[in-house]
Amino acid sequence: MDGVIIDSEPIHQALEFEMFRDLGLDISDDEHMKYVGTSSIDMWNMIKEKHDLKKTPEELLLYGRKKYWDALEQRRVPLVDGSVELMHELFHNDYLIQVASSATRPTVDKVIDFFQLEKYISHRIGGNEVVKSKPDPEIFLKAAQQSSSNPSQCLVIEDSMNGIRAAKEAGMLCIGYANPGTGSQDLSKADLVVSDIRQLTLEIIRSFK
Repeated sequence: MDGVIIDSEPIHQALEFEMFRDLGLDISDDEHMKYVGTSSIDMWNMIKEKHDLKKTPEELLLYGRKKYWDALEQRRVPLVDGSVELMHELFHNDYLIQVASSATRPTVDKVIDFFQLEKYISHRIGGNEVVKSKPDPEIFLKAAQQSSSNPSQCLVIEDSMNGIRAAKEAGMLCIGYANPGTGSQDLSKADLVVSDIRQLTLEIIRSFK
């Protein structure tokens, strides 16, 4: 979802660095980049292991969620160009479209409702509904179970190294989207890398077998 359907990584990063400053944390861009694609609770747990945090990861998760939802309501989170058009075309050609996001399920539901994407999406799963977040494949395997799909029948679109690793570990095909807002990510393990979602045509999707 983040970085593929909605261009949310820049605002996520801005809000997270704002929180880091408020908490007196000295976190470099390189350290922060390692957390891209993981769930927020896992990010805060990893930060707590490395830095002195007085608040709990759960408290920080809820605080960060409120800041993000406020940004969403203020229309500071745009759609990725071409994402809705691609979903529309796939939906009308009988593809099942699922969202498997490291964001919590309440945020997944909030985004889908805010952008009125319900009609396209058959199933959804958030990062708080699995034990291990990306790069572990659990979320994608659980998503396949939701729709009674074999992992080999699934094609994932991801913008992060952690997401691509998870997709490949799940035995799924994967398209990497080099979203500039996500930062410098190693997408080399993807089966195809595009620099613009609008490059993905129905013919290209059908070519993955």
